[in-house]
Amino acid sequence: MGAGGGLLLASAGAVTVFATSGALWVKVPMMFGPMALALVMITVAQTSIARIAPPSQRRVALGALVEVFALGGVVSPLVLGWIVDSTANPAVGYRDGWLVTAALLLVTGLLAAFFMRPEKDARRLGVPGSRAAGVPVSH
Repeated sequence: MGAGGGLLLASAGAVTVFATSGALWVKVPMMFGPMALALVMITVAQTSIARIAPPSQRRVALGALVEVFALGGVVSPLVLGWIVDSTANPAVGYRDGWLVTAALLLVTGLLAAFFMRPEKDARRLGVPGSRAAGVPVSH
């Protein structure tokens, strides 16, 4: 299993605990601990795409990734608002919204864990390897 997928799966579990627990002493550690693990995926995704994409297409591929992440910031409030408005009690709506988030994290975590193999994909696609040493960090 890939590390990125494991982070998403841990985050899915934490979001589920957060959504279903009524105790604040449980919610706070979930929020500042394992729920935040999903945030690491932007770095994992960028690194994976940079490794898989041919050098001539990296800018486009990384730009598309940023667009998808930004689109989530636009669409998610609309979806959550719809979920909250569709219930009689806003607290139930927010809980359901967190559970939808947990389900998405679970599905994407499983997909990443079992299918995300950037080095193998780069070899299969014929993308040249990068130099591991001698890369300048400043000019």
